[in-house]
Amino acid sequence: MRNVELLAPAGNFECLKAAVNNGANAVYLGGKNFSARAFANNFDEEELIAAVNYAHLHDVRIFVTLNTLLSEKEFANAIRMADFYYRNKVDALLIQDLGLYYYLKKKYPDFELHCSTQMHVHNIQGVRNAKKLGFKRVVLARESDLSLIKEACKEDIEIETFVHGAICVSYSGQCLMSSSVKNRSANKGMCAQCCRLRYELYEKGGGKVKTDTDYLLSPKDMFLLNDIPDLIDAGVSSFKIEGRMKSAAYVGLVTRFYRKAIDAALNKERLEVSQEDMKKLKVLFNRNFTNDLLYDRNGLFGQKTPNHLGIAIGETLYYRKKLQYIRLNDDLSQFDGIRINDFGCIVNKLYLDGKLVNKAQKGDIVAIESDTALKGIVYKTQDFLLEKQIGEVKEKKVPLSLIVDVYPEKEVIVELSHGEISYRYTSDIKAQEALKAPLDEETIIRQFSKLNETVYELSDIDVHTKGAFLSVKQLNEVRRNAIDAFDRYRLDSFHKDPIYPDYTPVHKPDDMTYGRMEQNDDTITLHENSFLMDPVINRESVYHKQENAVICEFGGLFEPYKEKIAYYTLNCFNSYTYEFLKGLGFDHIILSSEILEEQVKDLITAYEERNGEKIRPYVLIRGDRVLMYIKTDPFEKYVSKDHSYYLQENKNIYDIRKHNGVNELIEKDCDYNREDSLYSSLFVHLKTD
Repeated sequence: MRNVELLAPAGNFECLKAAVNNGANAVYLGGKNFSARAFANNFDEEELIAAVNYAHLHDVRIFVTLNTLLSEKEFANAIRMADFYYRNKVDALLIQDLGLYYYLKKKYPDFELHCSTQMHVHNIQGVRNAKKLGFKRVVLARESDLSLIKEACKEDIEIETFVHGAICVSYSGQCLMSSSVKNRSANKGMCAQCCRLRYELYEKGGGKVKTDTDYLLSPKDMFLLNDIPDLIDAGVSSFKIEGRMKSAAYVGLVTRFYRKAIDAALNKERLEVSQEDMKKLKVLFNRNFTNDLLYDRNGLFGQKTPNHLGIAIGETLYYRKKLQYIRLNDDLSQFDGIRINDFGCIVNKLYLDGKLVNKAQKGDIVAIESDTALKGIVYKTQDFLLEKQIGEVKEKKVPLSLIVDVYPEKEVIVELSHGEISYRYTSDIKAQEALKAPLDEETIIRQFSKLNETVYELSDIDVHTKGAFLSVKQLNEVRRNAIDAFDRYRLDSFHKDPIYPDYTPVHKPDDMTYGRMEQNDDTITLHENSFLMDPVINRESVYHKQENAVICEFGGLFEPYKEKIAYYTLNCFNSYTYEFLKGLGFDHIILSSEILEEQVKDLITAYEERNGEKIRPYVLIRGDRVLMYIKTDPFEKYVSKDHSYYLQENKNIYDIRKHNGVNELIEKDCDYNREDSLYSSLFVHLKTD
């Protein structure tokens, strides 16, 4: 039976324990800096060490997310953090920044690296390139359908797929909406979730289009519990649960259900998800569930609200003396959370027949305190008893085998084994010659079975003794010291195998002549030469056969064009990424459109100091910019192919364009206030008209 990993999220130590004790094989978490979930609690250095030790002693791996883009001034601290993670036996890093990859592969070839979903690996050529670069694993874009997943799993590299939780409306790593509107970059871990805002749809030259919902860009949540057998058959190595911002109860319950689904599928059994189980999952968090992305269907949108829906449990009746009466069609307990339209609260006081109670059942008419009359369906959004039950799960124990030798005038020998790891412990304590009653095997077994304060449970024990005596206190001391020594040995035994990149760097100096890039549709012009653009979203891995091309995504990195430009969607944010792309043969590099003036200056200075070579990067100065690339169509049922449309959110207006089979939201006619002198007149001018 092949190994299939269940990978759970942890935003704090409580979530980590919930993941471990409910069946996760690995946990991913973030440090205090450079994590794509910057607003999760995350782990400081002391907590990180404790987390790694706790997980490793429970046979669980730890992956750390270092998956944001790094400016020049941030790079040194990111490397310091990576070194800290390496020295403290983190099992792998999830990264986005190509410059960070470039540095780490040279400095720590045995540090396991995973392509974060932020790296935008969304096609088979991207998977192959990840292997060529020496990555151990690829986290495929959430938009990947089952056919792509099957193809990716045929490559000699681990494939990780999301199976549960929130979905980004845009391809990850390519969403600039939050950066544009809120000055909070998703590529810096500070996404403002602009997709959850209200939008109005307008026809150009016409009026407002009537829609079923104002939340046109808010997707449902991913739910692939019933699809685990298909994904296992496809060859997926790791199943990932989204949720580093979620509660420990959420992490625990979702992990538990997916553990059952994986185990059932591996045993060729069918797991039936009961209505009661679905209620539990939904009350913890849901925006409606979908598996449409996996099967390339267009049912991702149409949400009436962007928030947690909960489950319907009743309806309001009448209001009397500051009490709102409710008829229940499901259970309600004190301290549950409820929502009625825009009103939400925790039920601190629950009345039944005029008396305070801590629980009511289906069919009961109950009352809650309220300052105003409420009318509508009652939804339970938090289940106090369920969360308490999940929190009471027993700690996961790992099996331990012991051989104990106790002989007169000799040190006590304890051989400890777990899995393939064995350790021989020799105690400082010597047994004495028994003058009256020698130790019997039952006494030794009884004392060595007291493992409640450890991560172990005794699977078997073999005792050898004759004519020896030790006090119970001494036996307990030997047991404690042996366990402590075995723990240290296990924690030190994690082994890393180096993985070297399978490519040869090249070197092309910058073209230092005066130049100005101009883009029109799918072509960029430079020095009167024409460069055809490969698509940003290139699901079929189709690349142009021209001599000159613009590379826009990870899958095109090694394409053998005579002259090639790195587009800003490759997210070049620092001098190491610039150096890496030069080493792949890029003649011209357009920096990330999110990079600031001062950060460009730092990049140029650092590159020139390190390499002794002047560079002239290209930057976006003005024009149009795609803020979102959306695979499925949020507007399909509202629009006509013969007309043009735009979205409006407050005063913000975004053109909608169908391009290369993808819906694009476009920021029009922007000026980025670049200083001409800084770049020696090398610019990018973009137009999408």
